[in-house]
Amino acid sequence: MQLTAAAHLGRALLDQHGLRDWELVFDRAKRRAGICRETTRQIGLSAPLTELHSEADVRDTLLHEVAHALVGARHGHDRVWQATARRIGCSAERCMSPDAPSVDGAWVGLCGAAHRVTRHRRPERPLTCRLCSTTFDVAHLFTWTHHGRSVAMTAGYDAHLRRILDQPALVPAGPPARVGEPMRVIAQGRYEGVVGTLVKRGRTRYHLEVRGGGVLTVPFSMAERVS
Repeated sequence: MQLTAAAHLGRALLDQHGLRDWELVFDRAKRRAGICRETTRQIGLSAPLTELHSEADVRDTLLHEVAHALVGARHGHDRVWQATARRIGCSAERCMSPDAPSVDGAWVGLCGAAHRVTRHRRPERPLTCRLCSTTFDVAHLFTWTHHGRSVAMTAGYDAHLRRILDQPALVPAGPPARVGEPMRVIAQGRYEGVVGTLVKRGRTRYHLEVRGGGVLTVPFSMAERVS
C-alpha cells in the first residue's frame, strides 16, 4: 500500500474512533508492522512493511494499534483488548499473518543444504539449521554474508564456535547403528521401552521414527539395538 494512502486511512480511523489528538507517524521498523505509543499519543506504522502489505493488512494493523490506544497499554493483548479490537473490526490477532510479506535482513545465513535465513542484526552466536536438524548440530551450521559479502564475525562469535568445535564428539558404545535398524529407548520416563526405526544419526543423538510418524531424538547412551 502506498504511504500516502496509508496516512489518509490512518488519520480517518483515528478520527473515527475518537483519537483526534493522536498522531500517525511512519518509522523504519522491519520486524513489526505497527506500534502504539501511549505516552506520546502516537500510532506508528513501519514504512517498509506498509509498502509491502495490502490495504486490508494495513487496516488491520491500524485497528490493532487503535484498540491499544482505546484500552491503554496496561491491558496488553488481554481479553479487554481483544473485545475492543473485534468490536472496531480488527482480527484481534497478536501478530501479522505469517503469509504477509516481510523485509529480509541484511545478514543472510546458508546451511550446507542451501536452506536460507535472514537477520537484521549481526548474529552473536553460531546457529544451525532447524530444517536439517531439530537439535544444534555443527554439521548444519549457517555461514553468513552481509549484503551479499562474506565478512568476519565478532570475536565473541568466533570464541563460542571454537568452544563448540573443541568439544569431543560423543560416539555410541559398540558398533555404530545403521539407518533402518530398529532401536529401543532405555531412558527412564514416558518413552522408556518405545521402539523406533533409526532414520538419522546426529553428532550426539539418534533420530528414531516411531509409530504414528513422529521422530524422537535420543542421546546415544539412552537407546539400544533391538535384537
